[in-house]
Amino acid sequence: MTILVTGATGNVGRHVVEELLKAGHKVRALSRYPASAKLPAAVEVVGGDLSNPDTLVPALEGVSGLHLITTGTGYVPLTTGKEIIAATEQQGFSE
Repeated sequence: MTILVTGATGNVGRHVVEELLKAGHKVRALSRYPASAKLPAAVEVVGGDLSNPDTLVPALEGVSGLHLITTGTGYVPLTTGKEIIAATEQQGFSE
């Protein structure tokens, strides 16, 4: 099972990544700046931006779980919620 973690380079996301790895899960981390993510080698880091949900489609491919943050840069609430949900549904996720 691969789990996509959004906000994986942030204060909370880093802990989510660590705990998922400890539990034996495969982790894919979404980052706007994948080259500078500085996550454990076992983590697959992919590029994407929650403010541009089209970038999530490739990141969601083959994942079975998602840790989704709901704020963007500066802790401002995301305004792309409907588009993010549509992207997850496109990849087979359901409520």
